[in-house]
Amino acid sequence: MNEQRKINVLIVDDDPVAAEAARSGVALFVDEKRIMTASNSVEMMRILTTTPIDLAFLDMEMPDTEGFTVADYLVKVQPKAKYVFLTGHTELGAKSYEYEPMDFLVKPVSVIRLQKTFERFDRSRSGSSSHGKIAVETSMGFVLVDPDEILYISRDSRKAVIHINKHEYVVNNALSELELMFEDHDIIRCHQSFLVSLKHVARVEKSGLGRTFQAVLDDGEEVPVSREKYPVLKELIARKGTQFI
Repeated sequence: MNEQRKINVLIVDDDPVAAEAARSGVALFVDEKRIMTASNSVEMMRILTTTPIDLAFLDMEMPDTEGFTVADYLVKVQPKAKYVFLTGHTELGAKSYEYEPMDFLVKPVSVIRLQKTFERFDRSRSGSSSHGKIAVETSMGFVLVDPDEILYISRDSRKAVIHINKHEYVVNNALSELELMFEDHDIIRCHQSFLVSLKHVARVEKSGLGRTFQAVLDDGEEVPVSREKYPVLKELIARKGTQFI
């Protein structure tokens, strides 16, 4: 049997069937008396002004508002609360990167997937948080990635591939969107089809008989650098003592 956590949970969803399904699933992990539901923003605001919330499940699409607005309000009135976005589809849009949800769940939510959410919540309370991770969309749903672990991002047709150590994530975002999402994490455009993490560049060298350039990463992988982007890349990473050959 799953552990019954003594935490206050709020489910915000205008669809009564979806809300009840979410409540039934959450009740496997949380004392049912501590689960509250709101079908609109007014009910949600009333609960948040009277009851401390530990974890909120926020529907992304409601008639009187949307999940981003709800998240803004939640963070404002109860900044310590964690929140999870609920959505009926896998397309959330680039705006999601501005937020720091603990998780994304696609409705109907499976109990097995919900268990992972509560495991993540437990880790966040113990100090091992996923804070700082950014959500990206894949064909299998949402993935939270740590920008510091990204080696480089390449364009594959209309989609992009995020390379993290031995793992690759094919994501639905355009390369231009990813460039904006990760610009504050030293991940920059080095080529028309590539972004590279400055944290993982070991050296920059000439290739193709000196006509082109490439960045060699700390794992030995090589990422092309265009002649146009080379001066910018050189200026940025020269400050960290990166070798140029």
